[in-house]
Amino acid sequence: MRTWFPLHRSMTVLANFALVAALWGTPPQEGRMQHLGPQGPSESGVQATAAPQATAASPSAISPHHQLGPAQRSMGFVPARVNRIYIYPGYQTVVPPGFTRCTTMPDMGYWGQRDLMAEIQWLSRTGYIPVSPIGDGVDALSDYSQWPAGWRAYGISVPVDGTVQVEVQHTKLGWFRLLLMDKWGIPGPGMLQAAYAHQPVMVTYKNPTKEATAIYVIVDDPGWWSDAKDPYTLLVRRNWDPAKTDLSQVKMVSGLWGATPSVSAQFRGPSLSGPAVYPH
Repeated sequence: MRTWFPLHRSMTVLANFALVAALWGTPPQEGRMQHLGPQGPSESGVQATAAPQATAASPSAISPHHQLGPAQRSMGFVPARVNRIYIYPGYQTVVPPGFTRCTTMPDMGYWGQRDLMAEIQWLSRTGYIPVSPIGDGVDALSDYSQWPAGWRAYGISVPVDGTVQVEVQHTKLGWFRLLLMDKWGIPGPGMLQAAYAHQPVMVTYKNPTKEATAIYVIVDDPGWWSDAKDPYTLLVRRNWDPAKTDLSQVKMVSGLWGATPSVSAQFRGPSLSGPAVYPH
């Protein structure tokens, strides 16, 4: 009489084989990240380049003209909201891509997720970040943020032991904030006040170094409330006399930044630089 064990073992082997075949025959479900289309300007003559996909350690992710800064070495992400970067032709300066407009009063949670420092460091892999130099004699200017990015950068030269106070004013001031950055797009020494404050609209910087330096001020306007009819005002107060202080050795175009003066700015004060005029 035949035993049932060989038959049972054969059926078990066949069942296992069928299960494995079924599993191998099932196509894998690949997760795909949806990328938004370009949100930068569409004017003719603006060149679009693919966003870098390599990590910060990969030389292929960085333009040959650009030097890798200390903050960029830890940058290993690519924002999913944009997949192409626009470049001003002939300048290798990026056009900051747009954010979705903020339609409710920004709170601490919103400012926390709107990480402009990371955005600037990421954009700098493709080109220079546009900054509008403020002349040594300028004490105020009226301007409005770039659309649809919602922010604009300004550069200020500060001598040794110099203290500068920057304040933004607007009819809807609760929607604005200021950020301070060094040439690598990070809050350097003396700049942490703006980095840690909930919503600074006035920041003070004292140069703690032994040489004159440049600082970079970001006016952030995520609700796009500033425009030609209702610009913001940026006040610059210094504790030194610009007429008696030589800051010509300060390089405004340094690190991540490329000078692109704002043509919409209206300067007030005995300025040596103005719209579309580079500082000496």
